[in-house]
Amino acid sequence: MPLINKRTLYSTSRALHIYLSTALLFLLILFSVSGIVLNHVDWLEGDKSDGQLTTSLPSALLEQGQENLATLPILYPEIEAYLANQYGLTKVKSIDWEKEDALVMLDYPLPAGFAFAELNFISGELNLEYQTGGFLSLIGDLHKGRHSGEAWSWVIDISAMLMIFFAITGMIILFQNRKKRLVGIWLTVLGVATPAVIYLCWVPQLKGVS
Repeated sequence: MPLINKRTLYSTSRALHIYLSTALLFLLILFSVSGIVLNHVDWLEGDKSDGQLTTSLPSALLEQGQENLATLPILYPEIEAYLANQYGLTKVKSIDWEKEDALVMLDYPLPAGFAFAELNFISGELNLEYQTGGFLSLIGDLHKGRHSGEAWSWVIDISAMLMIFFAITGMIILFQNRKKRLVGIWLTVLGVATPAVIYLCWVPQLKGVS
C-alpha cells in the first residue's frame, strides 16, 4: 500500500492550491507590481517629498534635560519613548549627542524615507526633518524589506514559502489531469529554459576570472 494515497494527495493539493491562491491574492499582486516598479526606478523620480516640523518639547522632558545638561545620554530611553508615542518613530538607527550645544540627534530610517529628530534642550525645541515616499516608492521598499522591521521581514519569508507551496500544489494537480499533463510539462520546461537562456545570452556577466 503506498505511503500516500493518490486521491488524498490530489484532493489535498487542490484544496491547498485554492486556499493559498485566495490567501496570497493581495501579496502576489503587491509583490508583482512592486517588482515591476523596481525594474523601472525612473518611475520613482519626484515620488518623494521632504518636510520639517518645529515644536516645543514637553515640559517634563525639558525639565529633566535642563537638570542633566552634562549627562543627557541618561535620558535616551525617555527621548525614544516620547518620539515613539508622539510620532510613531521606533527602531532608531543612531543617536548622537553634542554636549556643548545640549543637542540630542536621532536618525530613523523608514521605508521610502527617513526621519531625523534634533532635540535642543537649551531652546526647548524639537526640530523634526523627514522624507516620505509615494505609493510606488513605498511598495518598492516593502518588496525589498528595506527599513521595514522584523515583522514585515516575516511577512516576506512566510509569503515566499507559501508561494512555493502554491506552485508545487499546482504541479501536483497538473499530473492528475492526463489530457493536459504533457502540455503542462512542456510549458514548465519552457518556463525554466526561457529565463535561463535570456540570462546566459543577454545578461551582462563577468567571465574569464578564476
